[in-house]
Amino acid sequence: RSTRFITQTTVKRSGDYYLAKSPKGENYRLHLAKSRHLVGIRTTRGIRESNEDSYQALVLDLNDSESDSKEQSILGNGTKLHEEEGKKNQICYFAIFDGHGGLQCADYLTASLHKRIEDVQVSDADDVVLRWRNIGGYFRKFRPPVLAPLLSPETIQPNIKNRTLRTSDGSGERKASRKYTSTTLSSSPPLSSLPPLSSLTPSSSDLSETSLPTELTLEQRLTVAFLKIDLELMESIPHSVGSTATVALIRTLDGHPFWSGQELEIAIAHVGDTRALLCDVPSGNAISLTFDHHPSAITEHDRLRKSGGYIITDSFGSEMFLGRLANTRAMGDSRMKKYGISAEPEIVINTVKGGDTAFLVLVSDGVTSVLSNQEIVDC
Repeated sequence: RSTRFITQTTVKRSGDYYLAKSPKGENYRLHLAKSRHLVGIRTTRGIRESNEDSYQALVLDLNDSESDSKEQSILGNGTKLHEEEGKKNQICYFAIFDGHGGLQCADYLTASLHKRIEDVQVSDADDVVLRWRNIGGYFRKFRPPVLAPLLSPETIQPNIKNRTLRTSDGSGERKASRKYTSTTLSSSPPLSSLPPLSSLTPSSSDLSETSLPTELTLEQRLTVAFLKIDLELMESIPHSVGSTATVALIRTLDGHPFWSGQELEIAIAHVGDTRALLCDVPSGNAISLTFDHHPSAITEHDRLRKSGGYIITDSFGSEMFLGRLANTRAMGDSRMKKYGISAEPEIVINTVKGGDTAFLVLVSDGVTSVLSNQEIVDC
């Protein structure tokens, strides 16, 4: 059979489809979750009565104002789009959710998390932070450092109004979790020299009330979306139901579709102990893009030290937070929130060369409990 090579840059979301235009002007519609030559999916319940894990694969649209006109151009009269317009919409979303206590949390995240990532606004930050503070306990003085530029002076310092907004890192209010900086896995240029994934960056670092940012960075967008949807979960699912969440956003920086791009930007947002692994081509080594949020992790232990919780070791030798939870960060589990079970994601953004990475794996602890990262990559 003949093989068609897609090398052009015109790519746009249409529901679950990744659309591409070939050099000859032919349009292609690829359903990511069903394109087995691009995305492989394997899930099983093992010996359990039901499978509480879930997954999602689709294309995000972080520029809604241009969505309709672009889609009509690709699917309708075939009008050629500008190369830069196509690049803005090559953002693939891959996610896995390892549920526990029931199916409801993982199912809700599968259906809705990508929508929150698309839809959140700068104005949501104040509301989300204040609602989390109302939970009390660990969150009584909650202020994620990444969201500080978006918060009003009254939210930053609720007892002091009409005062210059503080620009410290929040020391004394809340110990920040591990804060990643942009990481380069190959010889590609540093992320700071490249356009941000969503092309949405604040125009100023001035945090005064009159110059709050009007747009979200990708890290802010992901953080607000995770925290916002967790508030929804607390009101809509049983208190003992929860889930991990590992989300990978991928776009190419050279304009080609992600499967043939030679320069990729990969953003990972992560809560829990599901993992994201890259396979390095030159060495064949597994590169972990996530760290498990377990009680034994130093950063998590330090974060929760003053939260009033406790850690015990069960009969199998596993450390459990509050005597019952293997993860210190999770979606849902609303009964445990005031003790520090957080949905604030750890976020890492990497720039890689397409030829240096063979594939990306998102995997749950049902696999990592019996296989090492390297064994998973070698399979």
